[in-house]
Amino acid sequence: MGWLIYALGAIGAGALADFFRKFGDVVKDPFLDNLIFQTAAFLTAIVLYFLFSRKAVPNENVMTFVIIGGACVSLFTTFFFKSLSLGPGVSTVAPIVRVGGIILVSLLGVLILHEKLTWSLLAGMLFASFGIYLMFLNK
Repeated sequence: MGWLIYALGAIGAGALADFFRKFGDVVKDPFLDNLIFQTAAFLTAIVLYFLFSRKAVPNENVMTFVIIGGACVSLFTTFFFKSLSLGPGVSTVAPIVRVGGIILVSLLGVLILHEKLTWSLLAGMLFASFGIYLMFLNK
């Protein structure tokens, strides 16, 4: 059951990555956005490596939304692979991670960015949640 904790971590980190990408969009240069985003992901991967493999902590400051988004991608990948290694299989873990991330980022968009909550968005979130519930009925 420990895989579920990592899957929930992957959901949260993945949703926040997409959420913070929206704030980084003000640069208006997708190549620069992507460069900063991927650089932040690389730096976060290095930090995670030293934290969990070498027990050394580099002194890094995270100041922009693009860097936060990149860090969340690295956390997402770490939690996703960890939940895959502990969980029942990719056919169970991946849908939970993906659907959970979609629902969380949709809720963040509605609650924080004041995006419109439509019936189709709400129905999509409910159907996606019901689909995950149905997957667990056979386990």
